[in-house]
Amino acid sequence: MEFHSARIDKKIMGINCLIEMSVKEYYQFAQNILDKNEYQRTKVKSAAKTYELLERDMIAGCVIPPIILSITGDISKKYDALVRSCLEKDIDEERKGQLELAVDEAFATSSVMILDGLQRTYTIKSIMDGNLADGKLDAFLATMIRFEVYLGLSKQGILYRMLTLNTGQTPMSFRHQLEILYKDYIDADELPDGIKVYREVDEARARGISKYKYSDVVDMFYAFSTASPMPYDKQALVGTLKEMEFLESYKFEEKGDEMTRLLVLHNKFVIKVSKISNDWTYNAERFPDGTKPFGTNIEAIFTKAQSMAGFGAECKRLIEHGLIKDLDGIALIIDGLRFSEAPEESMDLLILSLAEVSGKAKKIGDAQRLYFQLGFRALFTEAFETAQDMSKAWVRGQEAYGMMYGS
Repeated sequence: MEFHSARIDKKIMGINCLIEMSVKEYYQFAQNILDKNEYQRTKVKSAAKTYELLERDMIAGCVIPPIILSITGDISKKYDALVRSCLEKDIDEERKGQLELAVDEAFATSSVMILDGLQRTYTIKSIMDGNLADGKLDAFLATMIRFEVYLGLSKQGILYRMLTLNTGQTPMSFRHQLEILYKDYIDADELPDGIKVYREVDEARARGISKYKYSDVVDMFYAFSTASPMPYDKQALVGTLKEMEFLESYKFEEKGDEMTRLLVLHNKFVIKVSKISNDWTYNAERFPDGTKPFGTNIEAIFTKAQSMAGFGAECKRLIEHGLIKDLDGIALIIDGLRFSEAPEESMDLLILSLAEVSGKAKKIGDAQRLYFQLGFRALFTEAFETAQDMSKAWVRGQEAYGMMYGS
């Protein structure tokens, strides 16, 4: 590996190091990245012809654009002081030497993430898995590749750089970006209050009180950050003003604790409602018209993406409008939740309201998200007569939805 230079990236406040290494060196290292990082994308099959052309070009000795990497994990934390020193005092020869050692250690321990160049890496792997003649293989292995290696990036910096780099043929989905962003949080061995969050491969286990699907938690986080219950675009949001504003205005490092509190707060709500409803469950005999329930028990209703997004969005709206100072204010409201009428009848009425909203909606999921936000507004707005009343809030929510959306 050849270390050439280091520059300060003032936009994302990190150090960008320019290095070169041979295909052989990178291939040995890259296999560890692809195997260990569960959040990396797979090879893009729809662009097969494009990458077949890239294979031929690389074998012929084409100089490819630099692959962009970021140092992560304990190695990144180990060199925090060095990064701060570089940012404050610039990069002299001594600090440049220390940065080179940091890059060497990161490569030796596979403590890096690919920000841009994953498909080029898969192309290299495809070539290595092929049957190149010995002479061509040796020449290919000796080919030098340029790399830009970032040190000291915050999570926000990593996500910002991913967005600005992935503007080409195969952009990264926003869901994928958020998965990487919250990886450390979701992977925590212990979450507060016995909360468990299950990723996609384990989501069948996300049943019962305090158990959540990873994708639904991300939905709630996004709804809270944007104050809107609407789902994020399933396609990449690259290049849109909304996307850039989201990244510029929302400081992930500063909001990490707030995100944890939001999930704890939502869990507190579910536990409280389950308790005061006497563990309500759906009984088909009480619905002679065969109404299909949105959920058959309290956790099934309130741990779905639609209700969680409505919860997150309304919490943020109340704070933004100064109706509640912070999430602690909502916690106090939850402590006082009650049913003014029989819990069984009230929850049955919620099921009927959801069925009516869904039956008239063009986009059922979006309609349910909006309904839940309006229901939580009626429940959490202290000036309303429906505040803290689980019997009346959802009726008011349906009335508000009807006035706003004509159903």
